[in-house]
Amino acid sequence: MLIISRQQVDNLIQKLADPMKFDESRSEVKKMLEIKSALLWRAEGPETCCGSLCQIKTCLASEVQILEDVLSALDKGNIPQASSLLREYMDYLELGQPVSR
Repeated sequence: MLIISRQQVDNLIQKLADPMKFDESRSEVKKMLEIKSALLWRAEGPETCCGSLCQIKTCLASEVQILEDVLSALDKGNIPQASSLLREYMDYLELGQPVSR
């Protein structure tokens, strides 16, 4: 899973409604965060001549922040907040722009 789709995030939100799938949902968020963090790390590597790389870094940083916030909400047992943040993340995926908070 290198690309995270709106459908995957929507399915994850639905899983959060089932307490029996909490661990599975948390693991899925953690995996998404690991992937986006690794991509951000790669994008922050040696500077290249590509001007659009800065935009990619900004987008990835925004995704990482949202996913970190989702994971934090899950760790606190705040499922409604985690679901809300995941909806925000879905909006981000559609817009392709950093979410202003």
